Amino acid sequence: MPTQKPRLSFCQLWNMSFGFFGIQFGWGLQMANMSAIYQFLGAKESELPALWLAAPLTGLLVQPIIGYASDRTWGALGRRRPYFLTGAILASLALLAMPNSGKLWMAAGLLWVLDASVNITMEPFRAFVGDLLPAEQRKSGFAMQSLLIGLGAVLSSALPYLLTNGFGVSGEATLRSPIPPAVKLAFYIGSGVFFASVLYTILTTREYAPEDLQAFQRLKAESAGVGRALREIFGGIASMPRAMRQLAVVQFFTWFALFCMWLYFVPAVATGVFHGQPLGVHEDALKAQLKTEAGQTAVAEAALVASAYQSMKEQMAAPGSKPVQRRSLSDALLHMLGLKPAPPEAGERLPPGILEGLIANHPPARGPVAREEAESPLVQTFAAAFLKHHVSAANPRNAEDAAADIREAISAARNYQEGAAWGGVCFSAYNGTAFVFAFILLALVKVFSARAIHRVCLVWGGLGLLLSVVWRDPHWLIGSMVLVGVAWASILSMPYAMLANAIPAQKMGFYMGVFNFFIVIPQILASLGLGLLMKLVLGDHPMNAVLLGGASMVLAGLCVGLVSRDVDKAGAGTGPHPSPA
Repeated sequence: MPTQKPRLSFCQLWNMSFGFFGIQFGWGLQMANMSAIYQFLGAKESELPALWLAAPLTGLLVQPIIGYASDRTWGALGRRRPYFLTGAILASLALLAMPNSGKLWMAAGLLWVLDASVNITMEPFRAFVGDLLPAEQRKSGFAMQSLLIGLGAVLSSALPYLLTNGFGVSGEATLRSPIPPAVKLAFYIGSGVFFASVLYTILTTREYAPEDLQAFQRLKAESAGVGRALREIFGGIASMPRAMRQLAVVQFFTWFALFCMWLYFVPAVATGVFHGQPLGVHEDALKAQLKTEAGQTAVAEAALVASAYQSMKEQMAAPGSKPVQRRSLSDALLHMLGLKPAPPEAGERLPPGILEGLIANHPPARGPVAREEAESPLVQTFAAAFLKHHVSAANPRNAEDAAADIREAISAARNYQEGAAWGGVCFSAYNGTAFVFAFILLALVKVFSARAIHRVCLVWGGLGLLLSVVWRDPHWLIGSMVLVGVAWASILSMPYAMLANAIPAQKMGFYMGVFNFFIVIPQILASLGLGLLMKLVLGDHPMNAVLLGGASMVLAGLCVGLVSRDVDKAGAGTGPHPSPA
């Protein structure tokens, strides 16, 4: 007869779940910033879904394999902890490299690495709860994970905004990088937090050895080999418990909704609410002109002027610069909370006429510039204005008109970054709500069934997304995200609490990995088809994709009514089940 697992204290629940704080810190940075990073690097809005394909596809491939392998692992670090450590190291390195991407392909490739690494770490954490907790404590364990996920995501999602408004880190693109310094620094911080948090759980939480180590070793030997693993994985899918199949329908519509939000909410806020646009050339005719001989000359001269402009901005931002005033701690706090306007960026403080002077007096180019510099969005913006107004070193007569276009483009780019940062604040709001609501869930699960809780929370979240299409004022969007946060807290805990009661304990890691299929499949479908849908049906308007996501989440809530009541019974998954072998 299996040994009864001891109940764990609040501190023990905290320690075993704390790694999720770091995982979600890295994940939150990705969710809030990757669409913006892609657009900083020149991606169109209809291209975003395909560029995000890495996220769901790596989950589809990695989580079942890691779940299968971790079920059959036992060593000096235990069963799940070796995977925690490996994933944390790889994810931290990817977070360091991501904001230094100079090309779209590089950012997309690093997203594959980052997502695979996060999945290596995340899936065993889900199984950790089933391994260490008795059945009656599993809902509390998953709710604790939800709490720490919310805390990590609150801080990470708003981090670029906090760095810019509270600590004066620039939010403007530079000549050397289209990705703003505030975003870069946020990813560097995230790398350290991710690794340290996972390491904390590894060092503070021990795992239980298999009750019969010889039987465990026999099972491991009998199921060794890639072929056997694949047969078990696909056999397990075919023989899923009925309640798991019913939950899969709910998960499908839930995660399609979330993917719509993650891809398009930040661009929708940045473009539709803040009326911004990333730096660079967005007109096809001008892009073609830049490739001509005249265009290459304009690029070479634009590089000289852009470099001079960047130098003046850096001088203006230097601590000894006269316009810069030392801020008090209280002012910095008010800026971070959005209760007081932050000081203007260095580019906004440049005296009038400076840019016109740089353009009118720039020297002729002495030859082609380096490819990296020529492809800089800042240089491209200057070059497009030169071409449009026929400005050159030999003909500076229209310098004022070119300068006006450049200032307008830089202002739009500044608005885009402010909007993207505010989108991160909105993500922080829904994650913060999830953090607070996780405490409420700990009480609600003692009174109401997981099915009832999840149904209501999903409908509220869907209404939040639908309302965000109507409430275009930046501060009203926070209210929409509060409703989404209620749903998010439930999404991160209640399906797993129901699932843990519907599957056999000895295959907990495996079925948790298989369950992830119904998270990633709708995201893969969205990655492959949402771009075309944006062009043909949604008018290439990001907020329409958010509207579609809201409708999908409401539908998911209604589908919870189809799930068997058996998932609310602790120990329902301990009875006989068809073998996936």
